[in-house]
Amino acid sequence: DFNAVRSVDERRSVRDRYRSSDHIPFNRFIDDNALIDLPLCGRKFTWFKGDGRSMSRLDRFLLSGEWCLTWPNCTQVARMRGLSDHCPLVLAADEEDWGPRPSRMLKCWKDVSWYNLFVREKWNSFELDGWG
Repeated sequence: DFNAVRSVDERRSVRDRYRSSDHIPFNRFIDDNALIDLPLCGRKFTWFKGDGRSMSRLDRFLLSGEWCLTWPNCTQVARMRGLSDHCPLVLAADEEDWGPRPSRMLKCWKDVSWYNLFVREKWNSFELDGWG
């Protein structure tokens, strides 16, 4: 956990005591390990001080080139903060849409006496137009 930003643009504060050289060791680590820092979607900063006067982008996914070749359409998305002063990040892979998942059930449902009637009523309640 570096608790560091990569550039001056990733930090905003009322007191601008940020030294421009603070980001150098973090950037060196990223470069030395050939890591990729994906662009952040959803918001610019991921950490907010309680009074709202300071904010930084402290959270990020750092990915290997191999990962990016396997998952070429990855994005990192910052979600809304909850109780924490950090925004949760989601690493999303834009996968193919194969349509709805097939219907499945647990075998134990067959032992419930009203199960067949329940399923039949639900299936019959759908109104389909065309050849669906």
